[in-house]
Amino acid sequence: MIHLLPNEQILMVLHRHWIAFFLKFVIGVILLIILLLVIPYFPFLESALGISQVALWFFALIYLMAVVLVIFVFWIDYYLDIWIITSERIIDIDQKGLFNREISEFMLDRVQDVTVEIPNFTATVLKYGNIIIQTAGEQSFRIEQAPNVYGAKNLILDYAKKQNVRPL
Repeated sequence: MIHLLPNEQILMVLHRHWIAFFLKFVIGVILLIILLLVIPYFPFLESALGISQVALWFFALIYLMAVVLVIFVFWIDYYLDIWIITSERIIDIDQKGLFNREISEFMLDRVQDVTVEIPNFTATVLKYGNIIIQTAGEQSFRIEQAPNVYGAKNLILDYAKKQNVRPL
């Protein structure tokens, strides 16, 4: 759970663009279609390989469970990768597999440079891209395949300027 600082407001929550999950989902569907195309040949495989039909169905179900697990892991990685932009800081939650998560955050007053990168034609058409944020520390932060990159960049820079201009 994210704990907000006093007077801190959530300004924007970014997930990856839906196309990032869709392409992986298509691969999973192709793997499922391969299984559906092989099932009618089970009687032939039974006689050619000498394996019982029960064993073939067993291996088909193991294959099906593996493909569904891979699609599930892709979904978890897509859904739980989140970037939260608040009025004080940016929180980067990076899901790495089912049980591994890395959470990084930095204050907006440490932002030195924000770069928007549109990597290809698909990103141009679907209006998504990468945001690279250079901070006063050694590490730079990347928000990959995010929608509304220009809006996020402007929001980050506006609030970074407000954080850096403090009354004496």
